[in-house]
Amino acid sequence: MKRISVRARLLFALAALTLATFLVGAIAWAALERTTTRVDRLHGDTLSAVDAAMTLSRRAAGIATNAPYLLLLDSPFRIAQEGDATVEVIDAIAAGLAEGDDLAATLEDMRAATLEMVAHLQARAGYRDQTLRTNAALARAERRYAQLAASTDTPLSERQDWFTLQRVADVLLGAGRAENLIGVGEFQRAYHGLRRVANGDGLRDGQGDLAQLVALAEGSEGLFELRRLELMHQIGAQGALVRVRRGAAAVIAHAEAVTAEAQAAIAAERIDTISAIALQKSTILIAVLASAALALTAALYVSGYVTGNLRAVSDAMMRLAAGDRSLRLPRGEGAGDEIGKLFHAFRTFRANAIRLDRSNRRLADRNALFESMMSSITDGVAILSDSGAIVARNERLSEVLRLDPADDGRRVGLDELVARGGWEEMPGLAGSRMLATADGHYALRRESPLPGGGAVVLIADITEQRQIDDRMQQIRRIEALGKVTGEVAHDFGNILSTINGSLHLMETAPPETQRELVGSIANAAEIGTSLVQRLLAFARRQKLVPEVVELNALIDGMADLVAMALRDEITLETRGAPEPIEVRVDPGQLESALLNLCLNSAQAIDGAGSITISLAAEADRAVIEVSDTGCGMSPETVEHAMEPFYTARADGTGTGLGFAMVYGFISQSGGEVSIHSTLGEGTKVRMILPRAKAAEQPATAWNRVLLVEDDPEDLAAARALMKDHAAELVEETTAKGALARLEDQPFDLVVSDLSLGGNPEGWRIASAALSSGSARAVAIVSGRLPAHTPFDGQYGPALVTLAKPFDIAALHAALGKENRDDQA
Repeated sequence: MKRISVRARLLFALAALTLATFLVGAIAWAALERTTTRVDRLHGDTLSAVDAAMTLSRRAAGIATNAPYLLLLDSPFRIAQEGDATVEVIDAIAAGLAEGDDLAATLEDMRAATLEMVAHLQARAGYRDQTLRTNAALARAERRYAQLAASTDTPLSERQDWFTLQRVADVLLGAGRAENLIGVGEFQRAYHGLRRVANGDGLRDGQGDLAQLVALAEGSEGLFELRRLELMHQIGAQGALVRVRRGAAAVIAHAEAVTAEAQAAIAAERIDTISAIALQKSTILIAVLASAALALTAALYVSGYVTGNLRAVSDAMMRLAAGDRSLRLPRGEGAGDEIGKLFHAFRTFRANAIRLDRSNRRLADRNALFESMMSSITDGVAILSDSGAIVARNERLSEVLRLDPADDGRRVGLDELVARGGWEEMPGLAGSRMLATADGHYALRRESPLPGGGAVVLIADITEQRQIDDRMQQIRRIEALGKVTGEVAHDFGNILSTINGSLHLMETAPPETQRELVGSIANAAEIGTSLVQRLLAFARRQKLVPEVVELNALIDGMADLVAMALRDEITLETRGAPEPIEVRVDPGQLESALLNLCLNSAQAIDGAGSITISLAAEADRAVIEVSDTGCGMSPETVEHAMEPFYTARADGTGTGLGFAMVYGFISQSGGEVSIHSTLGEGTKVRMILPRAKAAEQPATAWNRVLLVEDDPEDLAAARALMKDHAAELVEETTAKGALARLEDQPFDLVVSDLSLGGNPEGWRIASAALSSGSARAVAIVSGRLPAHTPFDGQYGPALVTLAKPFDIAALHAALGKENRDDQA
């Protein structure tokens, strides 16, 4: 025999309960239908009348509440506005009354009283306004009398007169502020008493002021008459208010009477309804008891089977969750119904739990292997989530970042840990980021993304490697310096030998030979001068005269000159930019650099070939490229090409200063130079310069500027640069003179060379100017600026440094907009 399922048993019980519920509902429905019919009849007979009475009562209460509000208003417009609103409510109530209703006369009286109250209040407002103006005049007079009475420069008799007038003004002010006619009368009697005293004393200097007070107090426009009329209208308005309230009370009483009649009708109907409901309750109670008995029987029948088996399953699941895998449930219990399915589900869960235990053991072994691998890695390792938080890490990470493992936290971002250790980013190799601290430690950060999001980060301590690299670079620089020194000594030795030999020969040579020897000396001096200029260009110490240059025009203008310097079999091609490109450079030096590069390219071309000068704009940078189809250079040659006196020419004709001059000039102009070359494929030299900014600075940015410069040429250049940007320009050539100027008068800006007389006196001038407040800002300029100032940020943005040659745009940019606004 097939076992009946729990679902079927529950459906049977629910069907029985549903039938009983429908029975109870039907009985209740019939009872409610009868009750609803009676309520509808009651609503039709009484509730509409009650609603009308309640509405009438609310409106009357609103009138009674709003009417006193009119007494508080001083604006005639507001009084009229609120009065019209009250009249509209009264008219609305009257419109809703039946013809011949007793309330019509009451409402008409309320309407007339409201209009009368509005009239009184508007008149009161007019008189109050006049009173306020009179009070204002009296207050001014009283203050003046008090001041005169208190003056010690006035004779005592006159001060007594002024004191009497002050008392009269005080009495009139009291009358102007009294709240009722009795108070006004008291102040009027006091006024006449004081006036008799004043007349008896025969006021002298105050006689005209007494007449003024009398004019303000007496007469049809006097204060006492104004106060009498104001308070009279106030009393009239209050009387009208009493009539309004009396009418509102009558309307409310009428509404209460209508409500009382409706309540009596409702009470009678309530008694009948209670009797009907009592009968219906008895019927419903019997049906409910029968339904409860049926539900109880069904519940006992089902719960005895379902509850026991559910308890067994739940206990088994709890023991399974606690780790007990040995418990088993009987297979035959509840077979075929939901209980049997639960038993089967438990057995499945138990089997899955056993398999999960085996998987967890394998996972634990893998985690142990992973942790062993992480701890054995010498670099710091961090696994990051999508948000950058550290999910996993090894202990070496804290050591590399120089953090205390107890304080670095776990669920923090790697960037936060890096910042906490005082690390700052520096340019690094592709795919990596260089980190450095202020005390000279370096680390290399490499990051690899994970397929599911996040990343794996390796941080290696490269401090020792960096120190070794720095040492090797220092050795290479010393070797290069030794090479430069040797080459310079050799070349100048030749020059000096020529000069000395010519000088010795000149002592005994005839005049014709002396002229030739002078020419030899001049040639040697010219060669020395050229060598010095090239060395200065490489060292970025040459004198530059920068100006805004449009590169397309400059390249077009020198194309013919370059073409003339090339062999006939070499062609020159220029490729300009589609837009104007302006840079701030020394145009003569830029033309010399381009010519130098083109001549180098021509010497690298054996036979026919081509040289291309191309121009392009990249964001805020201008790019000039000189490329050729020559023999190219090896990687070693490219690495040393910009070193002074380095030459790869086999014939020894090169000086080794061509690329060095270009590098020095471009670097001094704020740009960069790079060489890209391959043997047999040609060479490309790429020069990058910052584009000139088009924004113009104000014609006069500072009122008084102190210019300190001991080099006459630099002083003339700075004067020409600053003359249009300073209302007054003061020049000094020594530190002593500049310090004396700062003691005598303040300046908006001080521009000083760092080196004065061979010493760094610029720092002393800056300290004196900013410490004493003699200058708002100081700019220190030099061809060789140190990496840091000796003040360690003491003066903030008020002290800036600029490399020579500087321009006005760079000066404004360094000082910032705030300083310019303060100084203008």
